[in-house]
Amino acid sequence: MATPAQKNFRKQMILLNQQRDPSYDDIYRPVRKRKAPQKWSWGAIGFILLALFASGLPMKIYNELTIHHDQQIRSYLQEREQYFSSSDQSFKQLITKVNEANGNLTGLTLDINETDLMLQQNYLNLMDLEPPRDFNELHKKTMELYVIKQAAVDYLVSSSLSKTYHPEILSTYIQESNMKLSQLQPLMIEGLQKADLRYKVNTDGTLTYWVREDYAGSWE
Repeated sequence: MATPAQKNFRKQMILLNQQRDPSYDDIYRPVRKRKAPQKWSWGAIGFILLALFASGLPMKIYNELTIHHDQQIRSYLQEREQYFSSSDQSFKQLITKVNEANGNLTGLTLDINETDLMLQQNYLNLMDLEPPRDFNELHKKTMELYVIKQAAVDYLVSSSLSKTYHPEILSTYIQESNMKLSQLQPLMIEGLQKADLRYKVNTDGTLTYWVREDYAGSWE
């Protein structure tokens, strides 16, 4: 005769067979290993790089970036020159008329106001320009030159209104302006050198520079 313990054991076994514990299978079910991602061999990477260089793609990208960089510089320098030249010419013409009038500003009110307006407008135009990195210092000194010229014209505006013109004051502004102006060409050359652009100094002191135009390396 079975003992109570044996009876209880049999009862538990029957229950286990009738109600299988799903966790039992999970514990003993073999775990499937995930496939490791396929690794690229150095040989395959080298072959791809060799194919890229053979296609000339890296050089094409480099040339495109270089041309874009050069044309940005040309665009900035052309706009800067446009604003600078017109203002400089107007300022010089006004100073010549003031000297010819021996300080009598009565008949120069229109010229003074026109120059004043042009300087202000071109100063704002220059402020809106974003210089290439290699020409930041040139841009900064150009703006400083405008400030000095504007101060000179402001003095002429107030002098024409108050009828109290002193030529030595205007001469101080002109000397400061000329000193600042003399700093611009060396900064222009420095910027061209940093940007790796060809240039030459002409016999009249002006500069000529070239920028790359196409993939063949032609310059304009």
